[in-house]
Amino acid sequence: MECPSKIIEKCLVDPILECLVERVRKHIGYLIHLNSNFENLKVQFQKLGDKRHGVQLLIDAKRRNGQEILPEVNSWVEKVDEISQALQRFIDEDVKANKMCLGGCCPDLKAKKKTLEIDAETRNDQVIASEVERWVQKVDNISKGLQSFIDEDKMCLDLKSRYSLSRKAKKKTLEIDGLLKEAEPFVTEMAYSPPPLGIVSTEVFKHFESRISIMKEVFEALRDDNINMIAICGMGGIGKTTMAKEVAKKAKDDKLFDEVVMAVVSQNQDLRKIQGQIADMLHLQLRNESLEERKNQLFSRLMDSKSVLVILDDVWEALNLTDIGIPYGGQHKRCKVLLTSRSEEACNQMRSQKIVPIKVLSEEEAWNLFREMAGDCVDTPGLRPIAKEVAKECGALPVAIVTVGRALENKTKDEWIAALEQLKKSIPKNIPGLHSKVYSSIEFSYSYLKSDEAKSCFLLCCLFPEDFDIPIEYLVRYGVGRRLFAKIDNVAEARSRVHAMVKDLKRSFLLLDSKEEECVKMHDVVRDVAISIAEEHGFLVGCDDKMEEWPEKDTYEIYVAISLFSREMKKHRDGLECSKLELLQLSCDIDTPQMLPAKMFQGMKELKVLSMRGMSFPSLPLSIQVLQNLRTLHLEYCGLEDVSAIGALGKLEILSFLGSKIKELPREIGNLGHLKLLDLSECSTLQRIPYGLLSSLSRLEEFYMSNVSVNWEPTGNSEGDNASLAELIPLSHLMALTLYISKSKSNIELLPKDLHFKNQMIKFQIDATVSGKISRGWRHLQSRYLLNNELTLEELDASDIKESRFALSTDRDI
Repeated sequence: MECPSKIIEKCLVDPILECLVERVRKHIGYLIHLNSNFENLKVQFQKLGDKRHGVQLLIDAKRRNGQEILPEVNSWVEKVDEISQALQRFIDEDVKANKMCLGGCCPDLKAKKKTLEIDAETRNDQVIASEVERWVQKVDNISKGLQSFIDEDKMCLDLKSRYSLSRKAKKKTLEIDGLLKEAEPFVTEMAYSPPPLGIVSTEVFKHFESRISIMKEVFEALRDDNINMIAICGMGGIGKTTMAKEVAKKAKDDKLFDEVVMAVVSQNQDLRKIQGQIADMLHLQLRNESLEERKNQLFSRLMDSKSVLVILDDVWEALNLTDIGIPYGGQHKRCKVLLTSRSEEACNQMRSQKIVPIKVLSEEEAWNLFREMAGDCVDTPGLRPIAKEVAKECGALPVAIVTVGRALENKTKDEWIAALEQLKKSIPKNIPGLHSKVYSSIEFSYSYLKSDEAKSCFLLCCLFPEDFDIPIEYLVRYGVGRRLFAKIDNVAEARSRVHAMVKDLKRSFLLLDSKEEECVKMHDVVRDVAISIAEEHGFLVGCDDKMEEWPEKDTYEIYVAISLFSREMKKHRDGLECSKLELLQLSCDIDTPQMLPAKMFQGMKELKVLSMRGMSFPSLPLSIQVLQNLRTLHLEYCGLEDVSAIGALGKLEILSFLGSKIKELPREIGNLGHLKLLDLSECSTLQRIPYGLLSSLSRLEEFYMSNVSVNWEPTGNSEGDNASLAELIPLSHLMALTLYISKSKSNIELLPKDLHFKNQMIKFQIDATVSGKISRGWRHLQSRYLLNNELTLEELDASDIKESRFALSTDRDI
């Protein structure tokens, strides 16, 4: 039995001694681990800096979208800012006071203007790009300060200083660890919405003296606190839009406004579209369909902006800013509006306080621009006088100079003489707000296109509304349907040819780049002329949101192509005689209910291209079966039930259900023996493709199913089974394939064990995921038709692939 004294020693003294030893070890550790404590502090503070940066980006994105920030998030930001300021003082006061930064290597953080101070007022702003920049600078400065201490020779440092600073570094590291853990519950997002990219112009602004003086006048008005609305007025093709985009760029670069947004108004005002353009540039998600609610949401977002410039381009008639949701005048002193318009009257009706007229170029400016477009050939002695005459025919109008100059670039003298005669003899049509010289110049540029194919491709572009992002794929499919391309063996060849023609048309400035991938735009002035030319070729183009039925015409028998865009088409013609009609394009808002008359297509037997977009109908009219010459059929973003009548269209080559609500592909589609392209992309409700349907499409060249998750069967052997991907293997003509396979880990097994395509030239994108969510990369690539071979096996490990014995082979390198 132990004596009482030993028991007391064991129970009381030993723990006390252990505690004392631990405390001594801890405090001695401060002396020994000075460098490592500072190293840990630097590493953890860098992590905290990254986290704070990420949180601020998420806060900015949420605020841009009109969302409130949780109190605990704001509280966390304040704590992080406090500890960063404490670290600043620690380096500035303790470090320097103890002469740790020998030779003055530590950065002078106090000299950074207040970059280390982030006040509450700034945090409450809607757009805080500068705060993120300041925070990044802060983290960089403090990290440099800590690193310079770590790198210093500390032999001259006394024990007291070493102990004190090491202890403080350790304490601050623990505080940072706590803040990093505190952020875990509310920092879950892996990405954030970036701030608006601003306005991108594909046109190069020419710094002519006449334009610089206009720019100065506009900026004087923008800086005037008493002016809220400015207008740039001038005829079509004079350069108003290019000027407005240059104003936007310079205003942003000079930090005159925190935000600059731009919307195209166009001849047919669409308030919803204008609201959407502004909201997109602000990264604001308009959550409601109601115009009133959208207006209020946009108004609130713009009111929360410190300063904003709203540019409304191509205003034809007076526009009510209140209906859109744009604050004006006394509502927001720092919200200014810049208009561009052909009509001074419209600008006056909108109470513009400053109207800046934009006129034609001076003679010298016009010649310099023409010379730049046409090339060095104009300096040839024998050609220069003729070129001067041609330039004069352009009327010193930029759009005319550019199109004519590019059309005659490096042409022979005889071609220049012929061009001059053509321009002089041109009889321009009277288009309101458009100078006759502009019409003649664009018409001339059209006539100088290299081929009838290019001319046809150009005219197809005028079938779409003003400022529309025209999918190049539509030009391909409409062209294939109308047999516009000679010596084409397959759709891929047609696509290559169209993309080459589009490139030439853009080089001639008859088409413009679009921000949307695989799309182009047409300048509103060029479109006006194109429609005028197209009318002579039997085109009817109607793009009016208020249009509820087909336009009244004495006869429709003269038309070769009809394109009607409306918000809601309530009435369609029944039994209309259109004996020459080859192309019909009808477009409404998505899911607009329609009652198509039974005899709607009865008199359209020569129809080769039919495109219906945004409509909803229970079934196609029986008269569609008379369209035995139909080669291209688009039923896109439609609500569809019974479309089995399509199976009777024996010559159909291109069929697209892009974005449509369709549950099952009708078995009758298997009867389409000439079908070359089938597009089911984004058909989110599609559940079933009957077994054997795909394998029966023996001439199928292209099959698109991006963003569609069908319940594919590993094998199919009965009428009730869904389709199997193995059905694609024997299709010897297949050249393009996009697939999305998801829902469960077992889906890797749906891919055939030996996916060996017979056509060695096939292009594909296959996305097989486990998560059931479309990958970010796939979303980015959706609805693209210029494919690069790509196989994505997301969230699958090697054992999944090994077990499935999956192989992909096209007898060539991928």
